[in-house]
Amino acid sequence: MRRIHTVVGLAVATLVLGACGGSGGRDPSTLAVPGDHATIQEAVDAAQPGDLVLISPGVYHEQIVVETDDVVIRGLDRNEVVLDGRDELFDGFLVVADGVAVENLTVTRYVQNGVIFTGDTQYEFDDPQADQEAEVGAAPTGNGPGVLERYRVSHVTAVNNGTYGIYAFAARGGLIEDSYASGHPDSGFYVGQCKPCDVVLDGVTAERNSIGYFGTNASGGVFVVNSTFRHNRLGLTPNSQVAERLAPQEGAVIAGNLVADNDDPTAPAITNGFFGGGIAVGGGIGNTVIRNRVEGHDAFGIGLVPLDGFLPMDNRVEGNVASGNGVDIVVDTDGEPLGNCFSDNQITTEAPDGVVASLPCNGEASMFASFPFPSAPAPPDVDYREVVEPGPRPSMPAPATAAAPPAGEPPAVDLESISVPA
Repeated sequence: MRRIHTVVGLAVATLVLGACGGSGGRDPSTLAVPGDHATIQEAVDAAQPGDLVLISPGVYHEQIVVETDDVVIRGLDRNEVVLDGRDELFDGFLVVADGVAVENLTVTRYVQNGVIFTGDTQYEFDDPQADQEAEVGAAPTGNGPGVLERYRVSHVTAVNNGTYGIYAFAARGGLIEDSYASGHPDSGFYVGQCKPCDVVLDGVTAERNSIGYFGTNASGGVFVVNSTFRHNRLGLTPNSQVAERLAPQEGAVIAGNLVADNDDPTAPAITNGFFGGGIAVGGGIGNTVIRNRVEGHDAFGIGLVPLDGFLPMDNRVEGNVASGNGVDIVVDTDGEPLGNCFSDNQITTEAPDGVVASLPCNGEASMFASFPFPSAPAPPDVDYREVVEPGPRPSMPAPATAAAPPAGEPPAVDLESISVPA
């Protein structure tokens, strides 16, 4: 069993390095794999802050641990640079350093995660069962054991891994863009236990996962925008749970996404998971759900629902287009407004009847009838390893010559420019 113990030391080293001028005055280097180093891990271990690890096409049976700050790891071809865990290795990339970027490659068939960024120094690299038990036993409040700062994922394909595709836990300052996840029995994209998270997911696609996006206790500066969530069992859910620290979840923005047909029986199932929903705010607070297109769900399109003892409160649902769902909008709060509101949504069905008019964003709220949490029968589980892999995905432009800055703070999101997708 290998346990990562070095994050605190790295943080101290980063402070000293920053005081000396970032990379210490040296020019960044490019470390080629396999030209300069036979393996990706050898190149990563040799890299210094500011360096680029550039990987040639090939299949690499490695699990990579990144412990050096401000390193960029990039494939020369998104579809031809493949990290394959062969259903034996645990994580494709375990990143425990600040400012790291992973770009333009495919990560598949790892027992746990395709790519994980975490500031949790107790993360078990070689024991997924220990990780699961530790997570369930985590304290319900507090800042956690550490926070990773700054990360970027761009043009990465994560398919058929055993838990998550792209996973950020106890990490802040992230950008996940133009990436794809499918065939995961938990979620394609996961952001959890951070406050503030300061993370942007932009232009991502999640298909045939149990859940497309899972945001447990992910609060503050969370933006999921301009993305596609389809053919999962559940589209996306900002949610509160006691199994992780920093509950309740609050302050995510879900905007301009296509959320369609998330009732797919060919997607793998999560234990005690939900089936047939588009956007579910599960016990979240102060979230904004605006200008999404949500269609084709057996249970509901957009739901404000309780989860794990938490009630959804102060959420704003505005300007969405929902159609072809079992129910387009559902509110399950025992008739209590709890500060939730609706404005300018295009829908044909709601539950309970009259709930949207009872909860206006520009007016006084009123009590409404109680309505139980709706659900659709879940089909049998599917082996995630048998989910059909996607075709080629677009590579990043000019990967051999494009600039390779370390991960910085995520870009600002211009919500006014985001419209309902076609």
